[in-house]
Order: sequence, then structure tokens, then C-alpha cells
Amino acid sequence: MIGCDLDDTSSCLYLGLILGLVVFCNKMLQQLEDMSYVKPSEVVRQTYESISAPIVEAWDEEEVLWVFGKKFTLPQQRDEFLKCLKSKIWCTYRKGFCAIGGTGPTSDSGWGCMLRSGQMLLAEALTRLNLGNDWTYDERKVRCRDGESSAYWKLLVQICDKRSSRYSIQQIAQMGVGEGKEVGDWFGPNTISQVLKKLSHFDERNNLHIHVVMQNTVVIDEIEKLCTLTPEEAEKTEDECCSASSSKTSTDSTTTSWKPLLLLIPLRLGLDELNPLYLEHLKTCMQYPGSVGFIGGKPNSAFYFLGYSDDSLVFLDPHTTQSVAKFPDASSIYFDDSTYHCESPRRMSFTKLDPSLALGFFFPTHQSFTLFCQQVQSYKPTAGCERIISAVPTMPFNVHYEIRSRDKTKKKKTTKHAESEKAEDTTNLFLSLSSDDDNCDSDESYEILEF
Repeated sequence: MIGCDLDDTSSCLYLGLILGLVVFCNKMLQQLEDMSYVKPSEVVRQTYESISAPIVEAWDEEEVLWVFGKKFTLPQQRDEFLKCLKSKIWCTYRKGFCAIGGTGPTSDSGWGCMLRSGQMLLAEALTRLNLGNDWTYDERKVRCRDGESSAYWKLLVQICDKRSSRYSIQQIAQMGVGEGKEVGDWFGPNTISQVLKKLSHFDERNNLHIHVVMQNTVVIDEIEKLCTLTPEEAEKTEDECCSASSSKTSTDSTTTSWKPLLLLIPLRLGLDELNPLYLEHLKTCMQYPGSVGFIGGKPNSAFYFLGYSDDSLVFLDPHTTQSVAKFPDASSIYFDDSTYHCESPRRMSFTKLDPSLALGFFFPTHQSFTLFCQQVQSYKPTAGCERIISAVPTMPFNVHYEIRSRDKTKKKKTTKHAESEKAEDTTNLFLSLSSDDDNCDSDESYEILEF
């Protein structure tokens, strides 16, 4: 009980103490409520994140950085570099979203980094499809009531943490069950590639085809058949293009006969670490006009890689737990999108990169795909370098490959023969496999071997 003889100062201090205690207890109750939805390992992850925040890069050293083929000379072009990276959609761990499957987790902290990295790569492809290659984020312009602004918000809604969103964390996690991953399991590069491909089958808004190349070899005629529209589909697409916003980069007749393609190529570039023989071609692939980067990282930590310098990679890091965005009601399309744009990109040495990754390429037109294939075919490895992907007109009739497992001792050599008796002899093509089974559905450790 407070006596009447307490002076005003003591009363204020006492009242402040009581209010502070109430606020502290409320915060503790909220944290306990959040933790009740996640696994003990995820609680540890959240605690670790709070006491070990990532280093903020200054980007003030003299170096040359490449991001999707664009050259930035630092520190002179530091601001342009950071603006370019901030324009990319940033997907991170979230807490407080609708329970996955109705009764599952409401946070992906600790297990969703590969899912978020896949969302970021997909978002880059959708940005180019709907907003163009040179689109840059402007906080004021995206709230203007014009076609470009509307396309931006419609894109963002497709990957936000709503159960109804086509590429939401809920949709990705549940589709992963069909790939043998329970909700809360960590995905590998191949798994997220397969899941995004399956989800794209239900995507009527973007008319985007996602194709997964499993043996590091792009078979040109196979993809052309998949992406060439029938006359009826082409007519429908042309009508949509004519009525669409002018913010799209291409609406000519050649575009409407081709279904936009996101090509995903899961690879294993080493056994337990990145084989330096593949480094130069990896950099070259990131220079190709269609590149949308790649997903990979370190063991159990996935990132989205967009650029590189001589000895390091530039990436967006999903390992930050943010509260789910507060979405508007049906009368508005705007919400706070600041948490979907990163102001602090990070870097990592090539030597720390896990050899398991998945390259991404986006081709809005047939011409862009043809150019990519020509660039891949014309690549000439120099001494001490090896190619990581190939492009062939058709699948060879005789394919020889060798798989080496993680223990570096077991070898298996296989030859596949075509059923056709008219098959002509073709040059042996050595392919990388990401697993030891026929369908390559695993993310196990197998390496390209060329000889």
C-alpha cells in the first residue's frame, strides 16, 4: 500500500516501475505464445538470431561487383548497387501467419530458409515478366494508382504468407509433402525446384512454365515443345497482352507464341565442397542475360545469390524472423511492404559455398531461350576449368555417365540405349546426377565427373 506521505517523485517512480513490469510481462507472454507454435529447435534458432545478428556489410572497398550481368564499380557506384539489390523481393522467416494445414506451425523460423530462397528466385522471374528487366523499387511510386503499381502489388500478393496465395509458404510446405518432405522439414535445391514446378501448374495468372533440368543438360527440342503455344493458346495470350499494362517489356507477336519459361537446373558441383574446376563457368552462367541467380548456401542454411566479385558472392539472407505483414481488406491492395525489401545485402566467399545448388534462368521469349542455348554451347572451358551445364538439340541415344558417392570410393557406371533401331552414333555426353536413382528426386551428394 502506498502511504499518503509519499512525494510526487516517489509516486512517479513507483508507477513507472509498475507499468514497466506490466509491459515486460505482456512481452514475455507474447513470446511464450509464439514459441508454443514452433518446435524446440526453432525456439533455439530464434534465440540465436536475437543475439547473433548478421554482420552489416559496408560495401565501401574498391572492387567490381556483377549483379545479373550489370557491372558496379565500388565504392563509386555503391548507392546504385544498393538500390538495385533493394529492388529485389526479399523473403525471410515469418511468424504469426495462418497455421500450415490448419493445425501446423505458424512460423517457418529454423526450417524455411530454402523455401524462402526459392520464393525470392521465383519473385525475380515474376518481376521481369510483369514489370520488366529494368524495374526499380520506389516507395512512393508503388503507391501511385497506375498499371505498374498495380502489377507490383499483384506480384507481391502471390508470394505473401496468405493461405490463398499461389506461392505462399503454406502452399510450398504442403506441396513438399508430395516430395517426401513433412511440413517443417528442410528442403534441398532439387526439392524446392520440383515444388515450384508443381505449383506453377495451378498458376493461371502468369502463364509461366517452370521446367526442371535434372541431368545438367538442356534438351532444346524438349523445352521448345513444352513452351510453344497452340494456336488457341497463342490467340488467348495475344488478347491478354493487348489489354495488359504497357509496363511489360514485350508484347510483339513472337512473344505470344511462347510460354514464358523459368528454367531451374539443380546441380552438385563437388562432393563435400565446391570443386574449383566449376567456378569460372558458374560465374559465366550468372552473366547470361536470362540468369535470375541461384539458390544454395551452406549446410542447413540456404540463401539467394544474385551477384559476385572475384572471390565472393552477393546474396539475400532469409535468416531474419519478421512478423507476418498486416494485409488490407478487400477495399485496398496496399500494405506495409518495407519488410519485403532488403537494405543490407550480404556476401560470402566462394570457398564456403555448399556444392549443392540450383541455377535459375528466365526466358520471356523464344529468342531469349535460343540465345541462352547458343551461349551455353559456345562456352569453351579453359585449362583447369569445366562446364557445369550443357545444351543439346535432342537427347542423345547413348548416354554414358559415372556417379561417385559421398564416400569418394564407390563408383557406378551406366549406359542407356535407345529403343529405336535407327539410332545413330552420338558423342558420349557425361552428365551430372544429383542422386543415385533414376528419377533424381533426392538432394544427396553426387558430383559431375567429366573425362
